[in-house]
Amino acid sequence: MNQQPEEESKSISIPDLEVEIENFKKELETCLQRTKKLMASEVPSEGIFFAKEIFESQQDKLRLEAEIDIRQRKINRMRLGMEG
Repeated sequence: MNQQPEEESKSISIPDLEVEIENFKKELETCLQRTKKLMASEVPSEGIFFAKEIFESQQDKLRLEAEIDIRQRKINRMRLGMEG
């Protein structure tokens, strides 16, 4: 069971991970813009709220930040492995 993740990490290169990070950063920017737009569109006096959509967008933001962090850490581990 432990062999498969190691094989996966060896087959993924640093440039591939960097491309994935850039793609996630683009998605994150879109997500942040969506959240801001939803928050600005709320009209409490008229009972117009987007709580569910804002919450989902914030969840996406957290997921994307985690994906970026995971890949950045993987790159760091790969670089340390190459240097050491």
